[in-house]
Amino acid sequence: MQFLLHHTVITQAISNNDLKTLKQCRDKKSAGWVLSNSLTTIHSDLSKTLKADEAHSTLKDALQGIAVASLTGSEILETPPSSKMDYLDSLAVRTVEKFKLDGIITLQPEIFADSEIRVLQPNELPQILKDDLAKVNKVPLLNIPATFPQIWNDAEQEISDVVRSGYFILGPKVAELEKQVAAYCQVPYAVGVSSGTDALLLALMAADIGPGDEVITSTYTFFATAGSIVRTGAKPVFVDIDPVTFNMNIEQTKAAITPNTKAIMPVHLYGQCVDMTPLQDLAKQHKLHVIEDACQAIGSEYEGKRAGGLGDFGCFSFFPTKNLGGFGDAGMVTTRSVELYEKMKVLRVHGMEPKYYHKMVGGNFRIDALQAGILLAKLPHLEGWVSDRRANAQRYHDLFKKAGLTDHLTLPKEVFPRHVYNQYIVRVANGKRDALREYLNSQNVACEIYYPVSLHQQECFEDLGHKQGDFPEAEKASAETLALPVANEVTAEQQEYAVEKTKSFFS
Repeated sequence: MQFLLHHTVITQAISNNDLKTLKQCRDKKSAGWVLSNSLTTIHSDLSKTLKADEAHSTLKDALQGIAVASLTGSEILETPPSSKMDYLDSLAVRTVEKFKLDGIITLQPEIFADSEIRVLQPNELPQILKDDLAKVNKVPLLNIPATFPQIWNDAEQEISDVVRSGYFILGPKVAELEKQVAAYCQVPYAVGVSSGTDALLLALMAADIGPGDEVITSTYTFFATAGSIVRTGAKPVFVDIDPVTFNMNIEQTKAAITPNTKAIMPVHLYGQCVDMTPLQDLAKQHKLHVIEDACQAIGSEYEGKRAGGLGDFGCFSFFPTKNLGGFGDAGMVTTRSVELYEKMKVLRVHGMEPKYYHKMVGGNFRIDALQAGILLAKLPHLEGWVSDRRANAQRYHDLFKKAGLTDHLTLPKEVFPRHVYNQYIVRVANGKRDALREYLNSQNVACEIYYPVSLHQQECFEDLGHKQGDFPEAEKASAETLALPVANEVTAEQQEYAVEKTKSFFS
């Protein structure tokens, strides 16, 4: 739940040195916001008993962890005055509406009696949280705005910095993001790009993959994996998956190598790494590039090493639904090779170096500075979000076992620590997956099928000559798997509700 803190609440809390309500509103279950327009009023009230600099310092400290809500100039001008409240309170009502907050916490509830927003006093907050959190009747698959209080102040600052600078493509924000992502992935180099798909394409181009070449990859993954291979003119060579990890079958990968094979593209699906040691041995033996599709796996590890640093290239997506997501499309390619790094920087700007001179044909794969700024604001929170996802996954494990559902569901297994759970995937036995999905959706528990059709069965790949049964494990996974809400915003109460409804389906 998210609440706007009325300026009277903040002033009283600081003046009385009773910050209990502010502390409660730093919790992700009861996140607090303060209206930016009210900060001068709060400062003025505090300055009646404190020196101006002391008032400022005290206010700044008290609001740590509280998001500042800023209405746009148009929203302020379009907010009509009210005969029953002063203009600042009218703006508070508008803020609750525009930011879709759950209500306002105030010492003067009578002020807002005629408004349609929810109004509560500080002493009511604990009981309201207890009651409302217990009344779960909906579990979204994702709830991106739930994390806004954590990142809003920094994200707004980053956006403002970019807009004020007029530097929208590449530039210092992108350079800083590349530096930080490289460090996070434990590699020396990273190249920001326009999407996860373009990350895959850029890596393939940098590896000189083209017509006549073959790239081995999994048939059970998002389309962009194979689509990027085809866009270079190369041929995707599909292999089946391991039934436990859903990642590519290493033995089949070995058998698929031909004289035309130029690269292997392992997919760290759902947030767990591929078994990389035997794959790396194969690549070394046959002198093949390894291009990690790590679009779902930032922060995952294999034998203590991070995804993105296990092959020649690591490709990441910052699509908004990813563990680290922007406010639009963006991506990154990581590498340990300075030669590949320099080549990719040129390829992402049409192969241009210096300006207007082209020794090779590249693409327009540039990440924009606004997305880089958003990701810089979010990156410091990623480890916490990963911990939340892993805790949520463990809670599901415990709840499903306690509910006696493991005869009906196969739970995901962490084979290679650490799994970052971009999705929490269960297998549903006895052909009941689709019925379970329909039932859960009817009970407002969002769930999703990743992926209902394997790549070798896609119409656009008919010319590869595959037929039903060629990759039985992938086909079985397409028919049995279901993703349940596991993101860092999901609460324990929501998970309990999801498991309860799953149990009622099988009862």
